[in-house]
Amino acid sequence: MRLVTSNEIKMLDQRAIKDFGINSLILMERAGISTIEVMWNEFKNLEKYSYAVFCGPGNNGGDGLVIARELLNYTEAVKVILISEKITSEATTNLNIFKSLGGEVIKLRDDNILEVVDIIKNSDIIIDAIFGVGLSKDVKGIYAEIINFINLYSNYTVSVDIPSGISADTGKILGTAIRSDLTVTFEFPKIGHILFPGREFSGKLKVVKIGIPKVLQDLNPCDKILLTKDYFNIPKRFKESNKGTYGKVVIIGGSKDYIGAPVLSSIAAIRSGAGKVILFSTEKSTTVALNHELGIIPITISKDYFDKSHINLILPYIDEKTSVVIGPGIGRNPLTEEFTVELLKNINSPAVIDADAISLLRNHKNILSEKKNIIITPHPGELSKFLGLDIDSVKYNYKLVKETAEKYNLLLVLKDVTTIISDGEKIFFNVTGNTSLSKGGSGDILSGLIGGFLAQSGNVLESSLAAVYILGIASELYEYEGYNLITEILNNIPKAIAEVKE
Repeated sequence: MRLVTSNEIKMLDQRAIKDFGINSLILMERAGISTIEVMWNEFKNLEKYSYAVFCGPGNNGGDGLVIARELLNYTEAVKVILISEKITSEATTNLNIFKSLGGEVIKLRDDNILEVVDIIKNSDIIIDAIFGVGLSKDVKGIYAEIINFINLYSNYTVSVDIPSGISADTGKILGTAIRSDLTVTFEFPKIGHILFPGREFSGKLKVVKIGIPKVLQDLNPCDKILLTKDYFNIPKRFKESNKGTYGKVVIIGGSKDYIGAPVLSSIAAIRSGAGKVILFSTEKSTTVALNHELGIIPITISKDYFDKSHINLILPYIDEKTSVVIGPGIGRNPLTEEFTVELLKNINSPAVIDADAISLLRNHKNILSEKKNIIITPHPGELSKFLGLDIDSVKYNYKLVKETAEKYNLLLVLKDVTTIISDGEKIFFNVTGNTSLSKGGSGDILSGLIGGFLAQSGNVLESSLAAVYILGIASELYEYEGYNLITEILNNIPKAIAEVKE
């Protein structure tokens, strides 16, 4: 499913009106009625409830007025609160219709705000139609006051298109914002629904169609996509096959202080279906690996860290059916930096670069640009160090993710609650997963899972999308969210793969 910014959805709306002759009042009508349908599906007997509909100055307020009018078909317990005297012509049309049907309208003023607060307290459902996706500046004054009162006293809040005060382009709070229980958005999810805190403030998100022609959508392709299982395939299993059929993964990681990371990556690679997994690591790590999975092939390095002397040990094991994972627990020894640089220069196989290896390459980005089929999997802190930016400039910065992937000729997986993946052409947003992944080792599992899928398919993008999505599903399958061992996520990977296949 495509994701859109505020400008992109505005452009689609305007072209639908100007190029296809679809009246703006028709789009507003369908937006309002579609919201009523969603509410009916959620609450069933709409006549059982009382409603207060808060309408702002733009066409979002007009959508709210359509909703208010339609609610009169179920109950007389509907009040419209106008927050602005100045409203659009389309909203004015629907306001007049609402009034002609006997609808009650209250104009919010400084001197009646406490009366409106009582309405909020005594209404079963609040409809938030204050600001839509076009909001670009901080909410202030009486708008901010009423939003804060709604958050404080509302029993249940439904937002029209996006919670008022949330940026449709970033998910950030613009001063203050409605915290919704249900958001009904039109045609496509907006970026602000997917990125935090907007994702949390949106509550349950429902997407409805209001009549933007599909041909118009096709004429205006979008580079932002909400990741679903439709965008990747799980590598196939064949009845006539052997371990060579499913590729080989070489895991390079571990150091004196980080023992478990490469082990988690190795087991994840096996869980992905890879035919052979070879772990190059320290003695402690290879010992731990064998204690957990005898199918791992351990090759112990002679020191507590990697240096250039280990390159000739590793290279003979890498061929055209190999994917390489570099970095889990590898540490930041200056000699390991030299090792990482030289190893990359000498391999042509697809490679996943994770954890400290990303930091070790921050002064050697040109090497990445010269290679093909490179994946880096940083969290925001690692990407900020890699690019020399502060973390606030990096977190959820989907434009930066795409620009970095394009600039350095790689695929970038920015790990976070909403993970962002880009190959420099498209940007994918993943929302599977929960707090069971909020602990050390989840990133190591991801790098091994990507490496395992990569060994089987050779497809950098598809392997990354599949791994990110499936790891999220694996965490959701754990019954007691957040109270898991990280190894229990590993055990859920086959179940997650089976669920995606089904």
